[in-house]
Amino acid sequence: MGTAMLVSAGLQGIMGAFSANAKADQMAAQEAAGAYKNTLSIARTRIMNEYKQRAYRRQVDRVRQQMVENFKAANSSWQTEQARLQEQFLGFSDKRQALIKQLMQAEGYAAATETYGRSADRAIALATAAQFGNSEARLALTEQSAMKQSARNMGKIGGQAYAADMRAYGSVIEGPIPEMAETAYQGSGFNYGLNAALTIGSGVIEGAKFGAQIDYGKS
Repeated sequence: MGTAMLVSAGLQGIMGAFSANAKADQMAAQEAAGAYKNTLSIARTRIMNEYKQRAYRRQVDRVRQQMVENFKAANSSWQTEQARLQEQFLGFSDKRQALIKQLMQAEGYAAATETYGRSADRAIALATAAQFGNSEARLALTEQSAMKQSARNMGKIGGQAYAADMRAYGSVIEGPIPEMAETAYQGSGFNYGLNAALTIGSGVIEGAKFGAQIDYGKS
C-alpha cells in the first residue's frame, strides 16, 4: 500500500506540475501580448506626437508669412495715406498762393491809382486784407483738420495690422499637447519567474496532497 500511495502521489504531483506549467505558459503568452501591445502603443504615440510637432512648425511658418503679408499691406496703406495727405496739402498751397495773389493785386491796384488817401478806398483795402486774413485762417483750420484725419487713418491702419497679427499669432500661441501612450502594467522578469516557480511548486504540492487523499480513501 505504501508504494502505491507514493506512486499515486507522484503521478498527481506530475499532473499538478503539468497544470502549473500550462498556467505559466498562459501567463507568459499574456505578458508577451501585453508587451507587444505596449510597444505598439508607444510607437503609435511617438508617431502622432512627431506629426503634431511637424504640423505645428508648418503652422508657425504660415503665421510668420502671414505677418509679413500684414506688414506689406499696412505699409502700402500708409504710403497711400501719406500720398493722399501730401496731395491735399499741395491743393492747400495752391489756394494760399491764390489768396496772396489776390491780396497783392488789390494792394497794387490801390498803390497804382494812389487812392489810399481816400477814406472809401482805404476801407476797401482794409476789407481786402481782412478777407485775406479770414481766408487764411479758414485754410489753416482746414489743414489742421486734414492732418488730424490723416492721423486717424494711420492709426486705423496700424490697428487693423495689429489685429491681423494677433489673430495669426493666436493660432500658434500654444503648442500641441503631447499624447501619452496607453500601456498596461507588467511585472519585472524576476518577479514573473519567481511567480511561475511558486505556481509550479504549489501545483506539485496540491497534486501530492490530492493523490494521498485518494489513496488513503482506498485503503
